[in-house]
Amino acid sequence: MTPPHVVVLATLAELGGAERSLVELLHGVRGALRASLVLPDDGPLAAAAAEAGARVHVLRWPRGLAALGERARGRARVVSMLRAAPAVLAVRARLRTELAALAPDVVVTNGIKAHVLGALACGRGGPALVWYGREGLEGRPWSRALLGLLGRRVRGAVAISEYVAGELRPLLPAGAPIRVVYNIVDGERFRPGLAAPTDLGKVPGEVRFGVVGALTPLKGQDLFLRAAARVVREVPHARFVLVGGTPYRTEAGLGFAEALRREASALGLDGRVRFLGQRADAARVIASLDVLVQPNRGPEGLGRAVLEAMACGVAVVAVDRWGLSEIVRDGETGLATPHLDVDALATRMRRLGTDAALRARLGRAGRRWVTTHCSRDRLARAFVSAVDAALAPAARTVRHPAQGMVQVGR
Repeated sequence: MTPPHVVVLATLAELGGAERSLVELLHGVRGALRASLVLPDDGPLAAAAAEAGARVHVLRWPRGLAALGERARGRARVVSMLRAAPAVLAVRARLRTELAALAPDVVVTNGIKAHVLGALACGRGGPALVWYGREGLEGRPWSRALLGLLGRRVRGAVAISEYVAGELRPLLPAGAPIRVVYNIVDGERFRPGLAAPTDLGKVPGEVRFGVVGALTPLKGQDLFLRAAARVVREVPHARFVLVGGTPYRTEAGLGFAEALRREASALGLDGRVRFLGQRADAARVIASLDVLVQPNRGPEGLGRAVLEAMACGVAVVAVDRWGLSEIVRDGETGLATPHLDVDALATRMRRLGTDAALRARLGRAGRRWVTTHCSRDRLARAFVSAVDAALAPAARTVRHPAQGMVQVGR
């Protein structure tokens, strides 16, 4: 039997956490699905997806659509949406043409803008549409309303956490299945004991805390810096790193990265904080940490950096909300901290900074959790099952490369 042809519509051509998760999935389903990827621009994701076995097509988005987001306020947001409307219609027309040529069995949309465009392009009588949900919709009333209008066109959804599944449920038809499929983490690439990058050597006694992710207010790097200023009073050898750039055009004009540098200096952290930017050696950087901190201000679908740190045996501190609360169990797989509470965050960072035995215990438990729940074979099989469920109500047999014949459907 010829494997189903899945066309994935992405919203970003860079390699952020969501895109790296997508690439891992493409590797996992290779042989079970024929995958094509439609990107809004050239970028690193194209090469990574091609290496994972996907055919890559670039359908460029106009700047007005690429930069559209809900971070703007008041009149600026309304103006940006009005300017983007013609771009949406133009991309929809081109996407319909592209999909007619590719002839997919299923269209999988990866990101909110992709969900909208996919629903507009597929319509009635088109290929089955599956939303691949990675994000929460808190603080996004426009997106929630629009997706609610378009959700009736969706055949099913994949969510990266129970939290995201709960966000999608009210937007989809009552009978549309939602499968929770965590992000795949390569336990060989992310593992304990990796050699630190040559530019990140430690001095004796140093305890290194880090935040890994795009520099955006949602990730809360400013909260991390404020907590760091409290930590150094009791952990004099503490050092701090921020890993990540600004890949999102919707965030490009906010100046958040520059504001973080100014805040670090104002807090007296000069010489203790390093801004590392986007790194190709992320696994080695993460493994060099003693503590990974995830201090989100806004919603986090799951937390890829947290999973990667856990896979490396690194202790984690994360906000006790959203998808993060599903993987960081306080005192078991990490330490949970209340939302927006800088003092509580600093307390947990200090605790880990002064207790090496606790760091080691949480690191071992985190590694066990990830290897159990986030293996490639297990999650790729679950995704194939979700695609199968969207294709037809009748059961069908699909061959998965690592699992043999798998009965899925219904």
